[in-house]
Amino acid sequence: MQHLLILAALLAAPASQASEETPPIPKRPLLMQGEIARVDPYGGWRDDSRRSPELLTLLREQNRWTEHQLSGQQALAQQLQTEWQARERGEPLPEEWLTEAGSQWRMKADGSLWQRTDEQATPRQRLAPRQPGEGYYELASWSLHPDGRWLALAEDSRGDRDYRITLLDLASGETLASLPHRASDLLWSRDGRTLYTLANERNTLRPWQLWAWQGGKERLIHQEMDAAWLLSLYRTTDQRHLILQSNNHNSSEQYLLDDGGAALLKARQPGVEYYLDTLGERVLLKSNRDGELGLYQASSLAELRQGRWQLRWPGQGRTLEKWRLFANHTVLQYRKDGDDWLDVLDANGELRHSLPLTEGAGTAWIQGAQDPASQHLLIRRQGMAEAPHQRWLDLDSGQWLSDATQAAASVYQSERRWVLGKDGARVPVSLVWRKEIKTPKALLLYGYGAYGTPMRPYYQPQVLSLLDRGFVYAIAHVRGGGLLGDGWYQDGRGQRKQHSVDDFLAVADALARDPAIDAARLFAMGGSAGGLLVAAALNQAPTRFAGAVLQVPFVDLLGTMSDPELPLTRQEYAEWGNPAKPADYAAMRRLSPYDNLHAASYPPLYVTAGLHDSQVPYWEPLKWMARLREQSTAAGPYLLSTELDGGHLASAGTAQQQAAREYAFLLSLAGVRH
Repeated sequence: MQHLLILAALLAAPASQASEETPPIPKRPLLMQGEIARVDPYGGWRDDSRRSPELLTLLREQNRWTEHQLSGQQALAQQLQTEWQARERGEPLPEEWLTEAGSQWRMKADGSLWQRTDEQATPRQRLAPRQPGEGYYELASWSLHPDGRWLALAEDSRGDRDYRITLLDLASGETLASLPHRASDLLWSRDGRTLYTLANERNTLRPWQLWAWQGGKERLIHQEMDAAWLLSLYRTTDQRHLILQSNNHNSSEQYLLDDGGAALLKARQPGVEYYLDTLGERVLLKSNRDGELGLYQASSLAELRQGRWQLRWPGQGRTLEKWRLFANHTVLQYRKDGDDWLDVLDANGELRHSLPLTEGAGTAWIQGAQDPASQHLLIRRQGMAEAPHQRWLDLDSGQWLSDATQAAASVYQSERRWVLGKDGARVPVSLVWRKEIKTPKALLLYGYGAYGTPMRPYYQPQVLSLLDRGFVYAIAHVRGGGLLGDGWYQDGRGQRKQHSVDDFLAVADALARDPAIDAARLFAMGGSAGGLLVAAALNQAPTRFAGAVLQVPFVDLLGTMSDPELPLTRQEYAEWGNPAKPADYAAMRRLSPYDNLHAASYPPLYVTAGLHDSQVPYWEPLKWMARLREQSTAAGPYLLSTELDGGHLASAGTAQQQAAREYAFLLSLAGVRH
């Protein structure tokens, strides 16, 4: 009944519009291989080339129908975008300039390069924008040659994160090299003779080979043969050492590239992570060698190789997230009981200051790379109803430098609550709402719950438009996420993944009992792995929510994890399970959203996908939507929108428009017309 009432008011669309028949997604059965072979009724829609005329026609038809169904909310979506443009965005991020070759340099997201002699000088453009007028474009990283002559760029023009490295001569504009199928990591050697890049493995896009470009030629330096391990690159704080890192989900191994080859620091050991940084004579490591991630110090690289480390900062009960080296200090940012903290150690590793950065529904972090010669540290803070701002900390005194801005009284209220889960676990929830709205409010519940990602309570100007129209916005920090540390993460992964869904539904049920919430207008939203969370919750409690938005949702858990040739699969057995193991297979089969769709009254849904998405292939949302329409006993609508020029993330030109459609869809379901 609840869904029928909502449908009657949906989108304020003309009757003829709502009656238009949903374009079909025909069945294309395919025998799926794996430990247990099975027939996927829609598996034949997979096209790795993404060029099948029949597929593209189908996706365009689905897009047109979705646009037609949403035409009644067009004015609301446009109004939302107008509001967002006028919203307070908080203190802007400080511009970060690279000092190199006697100048300061900065690249913008559009691919343009700017140069200035110092902070007072007017910047001049050295490279015109490379972003095309339409279509997808991402500048993932850039690296300037030490003498400022050459510039290396990592760019993606499809959205699949399979980058092309372009090496340009800034003086002539000549392209010196074009290296396809790369990761985004770039490093010049200290002498400027060598550019290091990482090649992606075919099909899986796993960064697996280190290549050195020198004088127009490339040579292979190192190759990672374990399919569950990935390569990455970084430079130490003092710029002295180039590090090649290989890691899987819970272990790491590092190499020095200082002499042109890959010199092993410490051999890999299952379950042990270590990450090196140096400043002058200080050799420090973040590692979980003795259990929780902590900070260790070695007297030299030779002592490091021999395992002679001294514990400087134990991680027990704390989740170490960031650390920075300064001339006279080491700064550590960590989470404790869900809140952000900062510890300042002196150069000898002794604790000097310990400061809380947040409490409750807020978040803060060390902003940017920081100048290691400075005595000041920049911290950026925000909350669900608190626009981003930053302030400086004096590392010597542990005192905050004066903040000239006085925060105005907010019309919004935010807080952290705790909900008792199905098995007695206390699940944290971050909420925000507008104070003076007293009538029962609609609720949008967001969830993610994977990879140990804490899903911080960020400030989102878009969310304020929901709050102004009588919504509460909430984030369920379910197990599988990392807000409460590694144990919270471990208890919601693999065979324990059901805990994430139990927590999400427990939060929804608890909030529905709140007199300030309208229990008939509860909505859900999740993206990627969060899409799996929401889709699984819909299977297990189809009538709990009045509608949902699933953004590029990972919904074919069993099918994807049974295909080792897909990107991420072999690296993520520890996260989701390995179907070759009977206990893992059984747990995945019970949870997989696609495989557990059944005859039920599913609520209205709006689902997005990206044709070139390499993390969640387009065919997952497509198949899931087809099967859900077949199974649902309710009227929907069940809308699918696939971005044909994008991937896992919406392109810069369409992201806001997409968000406006999603929010207008939820507002319309809630009976809000303007």
